[in-house]
Amino acid sequence: MSRLLTAALLTTVSPLAFASPFDTCPSKAYLFQSNPVQVHSVNLVTGSTTLITNDVGLSNSGINAVGFDNGTGDGVGFEHKYIYGFEKSRKKVVRLDKDFNAQVIEVNGLPNYSFYVGDVYDRYYYLYGPSQGFYKIDLTPLDSDPNATLEAETISTSAPLGITDFAFHPGNNNLYAVKNSNGKLYEINTSTGATTEIGKTGETGTFGAGYFDVDGYYYVSRNGDGEIFRIDLSDTDNINSDTVGAEGFAAGPNSNQNDGARCEDAPVIDEDSTIDFGDAPDSYKTKLSSNGPRHEINSGYYLGSIAPDSEGDGFVSPLDDNKAGLSDEDGVGFVTALEVGKTALVSVQASQAGRLSAWIDWNGDGDFEDSNERIVNNSLLSAGTNTISVAVPAGATIGSTWSRFRFSEAGGLSFDGGATTGEVEDHPVTIMEDGSSMRHYPNESGYATVAFEDNWPKEGDYDMNDVVIRFRITETLNKDDEITRVLIKGYLAAYGAGYHNGFAFRLPGLNREDINAATTMSYNMVLQEENGLESDANEAIFIVSDDLKGKLPDGCMYYRTAQHCQEAISFEFEIDVYFNEGVDTNSLVAMPYDPFMFATPGAYVRDGLWYNPGRGLEIHLADQAPTEKFDTYWYGWWSDSSDPENDRYFKTTDNHPWALLITDEWSWPREHVDLVDAYSEFAGYAESGGENNAMWYLLEKATADKTYSSEE
Repeated sequence: MSRLLTAALLTTVSPLAFASPFDTCPSKAYLFQSNPVQVHSVNLVTGSTTLITNDVGLSNSGINAVGFDNGTGDGVGFEHKYIYGFEKSRKKVVRLDKDFNAQVIEVNGLPNYSFYVGDVYDRYYYLYGPSQGFYKIDLTPLDSDPNATLEAETISTSAPLGITDFAFHPGNNNLYAVKNSNGKLYEINTSTGATTEIGKTGETGTFGAGYFDVDGYYYVSRNGDGEIFRIDLSDTDNINSDTVGAEGFAAGPNSNQNDGARCEDAPVIDEDSTIDFGDAPDSYKTKLSSNGPRHEINSGYYLGSIAPDSEGDGFVSPLDDNKAGLSDEDGVGFVTALEVGKTALVSVQASQAGRLSAWIDWNGDGDFEDSNERIVNNSLLSAGTNTISVAVPAGATIGSTWSRFRFSEAGGLSFDGGATTGEVEDHPVTIMEDGSSMRHYPNESGYATVAFEDNWPKEGDYDMNDVVIRFRITETLNKDDEITRVLIKGYLAAYGAGYHNGFAFRLPGLNREDINAATTMSYNMVLQEENGLESDANEAIFIVSDDLKGKLPDGCMYYRTAQHCQEAISFEFEIDVYFNEGVDTNSLVAMPYDPFMFATPGAYVRDGLWYNPGRGLEIHLADQAPTEKFDTYWYGWWSDSSDPENDRYFKTTDNHPWALLITDEWSWPREHVDLVDAYSEFAGYAESGGENNAMWYLLEKATADKTYSSEE
């Protein structure tokens, strides 16, 4: 049957012949524009739109007052998901199926008026006409008889608000609308039609389309410029406290005729997300709930050599974009240090010509909102490498802070909000004193991997995945090349142990009394009350955690060691070490210092040990002497062949260690897979004392299906 049917013909043909309901509750919104009608899908998160059709089967007609029927009313099991609207020229209710074919629905009891405000909720279609009244239409008769004539019920003959759309809140059954002339938000009671002023949104204009999401955020689209605003009505406290300011959320299409429909039970981001987010702490507005920066991917506009992967939301500690997916944060490099009062050089690689804006939090207050923190303002980049000069303010706060870089086709971006093209990269940076420098282990942006087999002094199952930590160390040096600060950042990458284990860093060559009280410890970006410095040791030992097992998320017992255990990273740490005045830091050994694990005090220690050494059971890298807290009784037991007189520690007679350090990210063996089975070249490496098979750990040398790989 041709889609170019007249309205009269549509009323005589059974809708069952072609009307197929929507299969799901879509995350996209649907925007109806123009006359004849054009239907667009709208990604509310980024503002991107796609024209679905300009032919709904009603020639030379526009459709307004649209609403999405999610098909879940009082009748359990009903799945009649359609869009309903009001056909303007003939003044008829219409129903659109999943292919956006329109059919006319006969309705009695409506005035002779072309309605342009409407929505659907709980199987009722509501229509609102200023000076005409407020009506509802029961849609359920169509479930059993698609040709049924429906009856309109008058809620109120008064409809005083000057509005051009409203939408139903999924949590409280009320309608909400923004009045065009004064920008005030109103609540409309669906039983009486009574209106209640909630508060000022701060925006005015013709708001022709309104939508809700499942979390209770209200989105309104302004006809004149296409701007999509979001109003937080996610909880009752927000509504009652009048905190209803409209924030610019994304840029959509403009039109002199707009109306929108959306399934209010759907989240705005679905499992097929094609959006890139940032990963700074959320004080910088990173997550979607904070209107964080996000970009529609697959547009060809991105930073670096690797296109961004898709994400469901912004990543904040302990996750970041590179830990959770592809290592695509590769577009920005700080060529020179950010020294107070100096000019730094930043290298930015663009996939093609586009616009860049960037920010640095100079005062470390956790936002990019200060007047001097935009360091690049909508600059045109050429394809390839671009070098940007950044003037570091004389009053910038020394220490760690964050930067944000946003690249897109059109530009004009703020540090928050949505964009239809491009990528956002958030990077931690350090602001330094004039004349200072930094050095990194293993490098500025990568992580080293330290992995432990915790059965010492037995060799155990030797899967070398009982504790796996990834870490990076940065030393700050003054103009005399003296170390003034040590920053250790890391995270728990895997935990296959059945035992309880702790993890620590020792700074050999320094003592506890050398450490300044300004030193801090943070977990997942949250500052801790204690800095981790072990109080009953003379050496400078920092206890990251005395029980890593307590840091694991609920779920699989083999945290990221069994292939089906794909839990997200849950524990990140940061130790920021400062030294007392006059301390000779030249005595500090070279990075990576001494990362080690130990048995959690008070917990069951190991099978076969006839007393509990607790903190005294330590495992260090091969040939690294233990700390003063170590219980030397266990030297030489079972598989251990330590010989302190010859500086031999934590190795078997075959030179197999209980701890490995790899200056790169590494794919460790799966649970109960011997390291030698996973990496056949390791035995030759260990037994030759490192002379042979130096690259044994590369992924291409691993045995297939023997190592753990993240599926994120």
